[in-house]
Amino acid sequence: MQDVTQIELVILGKEKEMTVLDVTDRIVTINKPVERIASSSMPQDIRVICALGAADRIVGIPDAISGDRVDRYPAISLAYPKLAELPIAGSPWYGAPNLEVIASLEPDLVLVSYADADSVQEATGIPTMDAHAGEPILDFKELTLMGYVLNEQDRAEELISYYNEKLDYVTEVTSDISDDEKPKVYLAFWGELTYTPAVYEPVKVAGGESVADEGAPGPYGAMMWQVSKEQIIAWNPDVILLHCVGAVGSLTIEDVLSDPDLDSVSAVQNGKVYSTKGFMFGWDPATGVVESFYMAKLFHPDEFADLDVEEVGNEILEEVYGADNIWTEMIEMCGICRCE
Repeated sequence: MQDVTQIELVILGKEKEMTVLDVTDRIVTINKPVERIASSSMPQDIRVICALGAADRIVGIPDAISGDRVDRYPAISLAYPKLAELPIAGSPWYGAPNLEVIASLEPDLVLVSYADADSVQEATGIPTMDAHAGEPILDFKELTLMGYVLNEQDRAEELISYYNEKLDYVTEVTSDISDDEKPKVYLAFWGELTYTPAVYEPVKVAGGESVADEGAPGPYGAMMWQVSKEQIIAWNPDVILLHCVGAVGSLTIEDVLSDPDLDSVSAVQNGKVYSTKGFMFGWDPATGVVESFYMAKLFHPDEFADLDVEEVGNEILEEVYGADNIWTEMIEMCGICRCE
């Protein structure tokens, strides 16, 4: 009966505490409501909170979005620029949570990633969880989890429904495309030709076939494989996508097109090497949805001849984050093809 009562309170949004499993399968009991959040986690978590309409509850941020660094995250910098001025609660990857700052902010919840959440919780006495869901990008798990944590279930469900509606627009076309008409696609990420994500769903949604079906864990673990240039040549992709050219690493489209080792690769011979947004310190489902449109236009220009990707991208990101021209900013930042 206690479980039934708790479930009823959760449904009504009136529970005084909630016990959840975070993404590392830790059991965390959170006091409700959550009004103050300190995050040393990936910017992905900040984007999720913003998308849920709870940006005003953030009191501490990861260093990755502080000061001028926030410019690498247009969804945050255009919609919530004042977040970059908040106290730094720590680093998601290259450092650690700043326990003194976190304690001084008196948050109701601490978010971490790539850190010992148990140690943070023990040291501060504040409920601490890892919500960084990672891949796959289009399953929206973190939205669901944080929707419950923040009592924003309705907004989470609204966003997920919106995302799926937009994806359906693409898949209604690409699902009818035969396998032999789907281009073979290779993604080169983190500014290196030989790093490729183990999973990147927008390629499949857009009617492409990812060639990277094997590889060794790279310096970022199993999420980012490392393969040889010889393997890329053997795969012979029809399209090569580079990760946010101009903002991530130094690899350029011209570097790939002019590489004599790659002159036999179909994508190079036909000039089908492009930049794409990719993930930036975590996945962003909203930009993943936009990339599905973008890639569909690249892969099947005739089927999507009337699609204005820039218009749709700005529309989607404004619906999610509340600011206009976010995708246009990403186009400029990453050298993305407008494909008009």
